[in-house]
Amino acid sequence: MARKLTYTKATHLVGGMARTAAMIAALVALSVSAVPALPLPARAQTVHYGVVMDVPRLQLDSLWNDNPRQVERAYCIVDYSIGVRHVSRTPVQDDSVFRVFAVVPANTRSAGPSSVDFDCAPGRPELHTHTPSTCTGDDVKTCFAGGLNAYSCQPSREDLEKLVRRGDPFAVIQCDRRAFRFYYPSEYLGSSGRQVAAGKNASPTTSNVPLVFQPPKPAKERP
Repeated sequence: MARKLTYTKATHLVGGMARTAAMIAALVALSVSAVPALPLPARAQTVHYGVVMDVPRLQLDSLWNDNPRQVERAYCIVDYSIGVRHVSRTPVQDDSVFRVFAVVPANTRSAGPSSVDFDCAPGRPELHTHTPSTCTGDDVKTCFAGGLNAYSCQPSREDLEKLVRRGDPFAVIQCDRRAFRFYYPSEYLGSSGRQVAAGKNASPTTSNVPLVFQPPKPAKERP
């Protein structure tokens, strides 16, 4: 038998509405929790490898020195290749290998122990050195061997921003006589966690596309 509810006081009405809202919220929560979670699509996984080949490695080795009072040096990569090895399709896994075959000294506008101002021609990735010393600011007179910042292989924020702005597929840091650090646009993320799009001078084939799928045409093609 249906029960007829009669509320004679405002407090009863408010209390009944609150209880009803609570019951509805509980039913909604129950119905949502009962929906099975859908699997997220597998994301592509890419591993990058960088190799400085014998000729440029020996060239850069011969130009390296351990003098603590030195400035950074810059080079343009004039011959390189990008190879892709498909590991699996589900999930998508690809290994890409960046090989540097030749470098030439870059024309620098200015250089200090902690920075170098230069630009390579479009399509020619950049390589620069980090010194084996620690300095106060960018004053070479304050540099000493070793210390906190010596032999640093980490690209700075400015290094990564420049790489993204140029639209190059990679850049390289030489941080010791035979130590090289390749870095890539995918290492620079915006606050949302998504890769920042390349600048207006970027190649249209690489600005928003994973590098391993549509690599830019090398400065000199190799079989």
